Amino acid sequence: MLEAVAYQDDISGVWVDVLTPLKTDFNVDVVRLCAHVRNLSAKGMQRFAVFGYAGEGACFSSAEKLNALTHLIQSGVSAQDVMLGVSSTTMADAVQLIRSAHDLGIQRFLVTPPLHYQPIGQSAMLAFFQQLIRQVNLSHWQLYLHQLGGASRLDVPEATINELKREFPLVVRGVVDQDMHPSHTLDLMRAFRSELIVIPTHEANVVVLKPTVVLSAFANLIPLVIKHLLSHDMGAQTTVISGMKVRKPDDRVTELMAAIGDQPMIASLKLFLSMHFRQADWELVRPPLMGISPNAHEALLKSFKNYNLLANE
Repeated sequence: MLEAVAYQDDISGVWVDVLTPLKTDFNVDVVRLCAHVRNLSAKGMQRFAVFGYAGEGACFSSAEKLNALTHLIQSGVSAQDVMLGVSSTTMADAVQLIRSAHDLGIQRFLVTPPLHYQPIGQSAMLAFFQQLIRQVNLSHWQLYLHQLGGASRLDVPEATINELKREFPLVVRGVVDQDMHPSHTLDLMRAFRSELIVIPTHEANVVVLKPTVVLSAFANLIPLVIKHLLSHDMGAQTTVISGMKVRKPDDRVTELMAAIGDQPMIASLKLFLSMHFRQADWELVRPPLMGISPNAHEALLKSFKNYNLLANE
């Protein structure tokens, strides 16, 4: 069943790590989700990762994800332009989600290593992904390993990735690196070179890493800035603010990071969108993720106001 991929296999460009809007009952607001993706499409974004890191993917069931995917595709989003986040502690659930989403036309999957009570050894990690791929048993699908980095202890070891690539070269296509340190991503790029695509997620590292693709949470807010940042065209997208110096794409990324400060990134971006769209429910995050505390709420709104988001960003 593991046949050569026949569809267009270009992963390059900006992939938006789509934020997931919620209703007051904390269920997915599929109407607002579709509207958000349409708005991003109108700004030139063509590719979307749903229920990934920024999309709070670990907080949603397979049924919720499939329902949202169905609405997105019915709204006109091409299934080939969607990457689905898969994060499950049970192999059966992960397999069923991938197979069901594949039936909808989804072909790219961002798979997070399973989280258990004890750290997972290299041999156990390898066995999990080997069995996952064998049980999915589909042609025309791609697996991207999600390296969470930091203190998560959920990084897939390089030796495991190499073995998976050797055994399943038509399925294992890349690594998405959530680690904030450019050296971590650079080490992966050097380790796999042309064998696997390594996709960074921290926009501030793009200038140093010079990748051809980025998975960006900031693109929910400043998609055109991220697009020009990735193309290394610093002069093409500048932001002119009356009375201030011209801001280049990397400046705007740095300023957005400063506006967020030490607050939770996902909750901060959702709060900024709630202010930008004037829709209070946008700031809701799915428990158990941490929202913005009442003490920090007002200061964060002030920071975003000072950021002065413009329509051409």
